[in-house]
Amino acid sequence: MNLDKIKLFIILFSSILLGQNDDIFDKANELYNEGKYYDAIENYNLILDDGKHSQELYYNLGNSYYKLNDIANSIFYYEKGLILDPNNEKIINNLAYAQNMLIDKIEPLPKNQILSFFNDLVNLFSYESWQIIYIFFEYLALIFFLLYLFSVKSKRKKTFFIISSTCILLFFSTILLADFSKNNYQNNNPAIIFEKQVELRLEPNLRSEVVNTLHEGTKLNVIESINEWSEVKLSNGNKGWLTTSSFRLIK
Repeated sequence: MNLDKIKLFIILFSSILLGQNDDIFDKANELYNEGKYYDAIENYNLILDDGKHSQELYYNLGNSYYKLNDIANSIFYYEKGLILDPNNEKIINNLAYAQNMLIDKIEPLPKNQILSFFNDLVNLFSYESWQIIYIFFEYLALIFFLLYLFSVKSKRKKTFFIISSTCILLFFSTILLADFSKNNYQNNNPAIIFEKQVELRLEPNLRSEVVNTLHEGTKLNVIESINEWSEVKLSNGNKGWLTTSSFRLIK
């Protein structure tokens, strides 16, 4: 089998799999609409098992678990959807409904307005999208700079120079935003508690003082893990240790 035939086989095979996943997704949606939530979840998971992910898939999984009153799984999949699409209003709204059913009511630390605005700006796009944007401005700046160099008329030269300078400024600005986006992603390691109840301890051992008791569905950020213990941080800034088996990482 030559290279062209292999490529054709891969394309055809991928198309078949994509079509199958679309059929499974449609079937799962039908089951959801019929109130057969367990069956819908089973079909949605078939798509995940095939390595396919999308915010719509996670949104539907979150809705299915919410209907079954499985709040931990519901929040878990809503949060996974928001990683792919941080500004998805449907997911944000349904996540808020699910969070209202949590036992733990943890008030997040007040946010600095300037920092909050900058984070919102960074979260408009993923790191990969910011990369595409700054590469676009890089090429745009180069094109208009070349037009400036080879232009004869002074008025056009001035216009091309201004546009080129603006694109250079946007290029460096989006590089900065892409870098912050990457750092945010790497430093943020969110997880959801899945045990009914777990004790947050001062140190990573069962003899240590209990500083808080947490319940399923609560979100936290994992700082580090040592053997079967993990140091975590809550949205109110409190830190402690709990067993690694008590939560699932969102990423």
